[in-house]
Amino acid sequence: MIPADQVVAFEVEMRSAKADWQVISYGNTLHSFTNPEADGSLNPTILYNEQTDKRSWAAMRDFFQEKFGA
Repeated sequence: MIPADQVVAFEVEMRSAKADWQVISYGNTLHSFTNPEADGSLNPTILYNEQTDKRSWAAMRDFFQEKFGA
């Protein structure tokens, strides 16, 4: 739900700071994609996505493994 120009500004700032960073963008994925109860009925931009939920958990586990060896 963040405008693309703000994502680009963040990327520029992180590159300038020489930070270790990443932005992960999941295609065809809306807000609340990890919430199985998000069915789009309250807001069509809030919708669960099982495939993206699984991918995001895998990315988080990989990040924790890299940073903490957990």
